[in-house]
Amino acid sequence: MPTAADTSTLTIALVGNPNTGKSTLFTALAGVRQRTGNYPGVTVEKKIGHMEYAGQRWALVDLPGTYSLAPRSLDEMVAVDVLLGRRDDVARCDAVLCIVDASNLERNLYLVSQVLELGLPTVVALNMTDIAEDRGLKIEAARLAERLQIPVVPVQANKARGIDSLTAAIHGAVRQPAPARSSCFPPVFVAEVDQLEKELNAGANGNAESAVPRYLAERILLDAGGYLDQAGIARTGSSGATSSDREKIRTHVQAARARLAEAGFPVPAVEAMARYDWVGSMLAGVVARPAQRQESRRKKGHRQSVSRSLGQAPVLGVHHQAICGRLGN
Repeated sequence: MPTAADTSTLTIALVGNPNTGKSTLFTALAGVRQRTGNYPGVTVEKKIGHMEYAGQRWALVDLPGTYSLAPRSLDEMVAVDVLLGRRDDVARCDAVLCIVDASNLERNLYLVSQVLELGLPTVVALNMTDIAEDRGLKIEAARLAERLQIPVVPVQANKARGIDSLTAAIHGAVRQPAPARSSCFPPVFVAEVDQLEKELNAGANGNAESAVPRYLAERILLDAGGYLDQAGIARTGSSGATSSDREKIRTHVQAARARLAEAGFPVPAVEAMARYDWVGSMLAGVVARPAQRQESRRKKGHRQSVSRSLGQAPVLGVHHQAICGRLGN
């Protein structure tokens, strides 16, 4: 954990759904101090920016936009590996910055729920607050932060608003251990992940560097037919695993899925149910919606501006319609 006098470089990963303003926020933080390339062996764009705060250098890793940390291909596995510190070409992450669309929190917090399972210090940037306000939404950011147990900072990335508060929140987060969390999944699912994690790490001999992270054990169980369920099992296992070991894991996974289905928690449906239940509990009493959808302030302002510029034209138009209507009758 960094200290106040630490001058080492912090690595901060930026994650978020597509079209949440993540890359705009990345630019607002890093400015022109960024470089773009590709991750070795894949076609995924690699964007890293740099900034300094409180005398410390930060490396910002702009990960590809995604709705979920459930990899379906080697390319999509890149973001997961970066967050888990499993890539040699990117330093292990010290913290995660989750960018969410304030006007669509239900969908965006699904990804946040997955990020929180990684056990890294995390900060949520509540972006597009202006759009949320236009839609009549009132969000209690402080209450959401209390529920999530992490900082939640309202920002407007396209106008660089809230950046100072956001960087201060990240600076503080990396100096605190991530809070312990209970799983949003039912106990029977958690027990199955416990067993699978032990099976996957049977050959690790207590070596943390070669051990398979719990999050990957969870994904192997959940993602039937996904990348980890196929080639990924061989890739995530210990280096000394044989084909017989991997077949044993496949058999274990299939049996675990059958037990979960029998218990009423089939995969992959159990994940959507568990995570959206969690999202609902996080947002209860946090977002106030108008009883009747309010007209967008921008649209209303535009309509009033047009009315002023056209003088009496709208009124004359109403009279014209009324006259034509009477003639038509």
